[in-house]
Amino acid sequence: MVGAIRAGLDGEGLEHVGVMSYAAKYASAFYGPFREAAESPPQFGDRSQYQMDPSNRREAMREVALDVDEGADF
Repeated sequence: MVGAIRAGLDGEGLEHVGVMSYAAKYASAFYGPFREAAESPPQFGDRSQYQMDPSNRREAMREVALDVDEGADF
C-alpha cells in the first residue's frame, strides 16, 4: 500500500510530501483517552486485533522495513 501511495504522490509532483509507515501501531490503553477526546471510539469490537503486540518488536521492525522499502519516509 505504501508503494502505491508513494507512486501516486510522486506522479502528481508531490515528492516532498512524506509518507509515514503505519505498520508498527501498537495495542495500548493510551489510545482510549485520545479516542474519547476526538469523539471517535470504536463503534463495536476491539481495535487491538489489527495492532501489533508490544512484546513482538521483531515483527514490527520487519513490517516497518517493508514499508520503508516501498517508499515510507518515517
